[in-house]
Amino acid sequence: MRWRETAAFAIAAAFLLLLPDILGANPYLLHIAILTCLYAIPAMGLNLMLGYAGLVSLGHAALAGIGGYTAAILMVEAGIGFWSSLPLAALAATIAGAAIGVLCLRLRSHFFMIVTLAFGLVLFAVMNNWDSLTGGAAGLAGVPRPGPIAVGGIEIAFRSMTQFYRLVAVATLAIFLFQLLLVRSDFGRILSSLKQDETLAAFRGVDPMLNKVAVFAIGSGLAGLGGALQVSYLRVAAPSMFDMVESINLVLIVVVGGAGYSLGPALGSVLFVGLPELLRMASAYRLVLFGVVLVLVMLFARRGLAGLVVRKPAAS
Repeated sequence: MRWRETAAFAIAAAFLLLLPDILGANPYLLHIAILTCLYAIPAMGLNLMLGYAGLVSLGHAALAGIGGYTAAILMVEAGIGFWSSLPLAALAATIAGAAIGVLCLRLRSHFFMIVTLAFGLVLFAVMNNWDSLTGGAAGLAGVPRPGPIAVGGIEIAFRSMTQFYRLVAVATLAIFLFQLLLVRSDFGRILSSLKQDETLAAFRGVDPMLNKVAVFAIGSGLAGLGGALQVSYLRVAAPSMFDMVESINLVLIVVVGGAGYSLGPALGSVLFVGLPELLRMASAYRLVLFGVVLVLVMLFARRGLAGLVVRKPAAS
């Protein structure tokens, strides 16, 4: 990163980590901040797929659900701790994403979207009906919060909302940095070439299938990580948390925030989670006003909110 970007990232990181002090540890505002981060994490995975590789997945929330349910089952049923369950949850979602990618990525355009939607519906049906494993429609309750860790001789527990917020804030910042470095690597440039002209990229020696499966797996792993954090925060893994509506919400977050911009998912999550809460004062018209705002953004900010902030081509 250039020095200006490094400085901006440091300022943003300091702001996020100090946000509980700025908000005065207000439980309601902290809850909104945590939800914003929990949406931003899987949205960043989807942004790698949609914004940089041009792969529109309508089953992304179900992949987050694989991570969430893997973590919940390991913690509730097997008694494995959060810190051991978290990487296993991300791994399970990564493997599932790679498998779905191998099956689906030979399809083009709307056929690919339809098949990812179908996979999302199948995974939702499994979560909703496999009572002995997933708890059925009621879900798995009693998912524990992360256990304490020692940093520099100081033990940090995650019992309070402030402590859990700082955990998800650090995770969000780490994934944002990972996303930024990935898209600026050779792999990121390959993804951009595939999005612009797959035939030409293949002619120049790029393996389209291998690289698309790789980005689909990486995006799915990030979704699984977000799902595991979500079930730990809400203390339950329920099918409604990972249904088709949530997949569409994630697509909206990426598109409205700015697909193909590293900052896009974060801005989209702030708008998607924060604005409806601000509109609660007009509860009767809240969804109508929110819809109007989304339409205005798409009309006057064709590249999303990030396109208004970052003056560069969306594919860069």
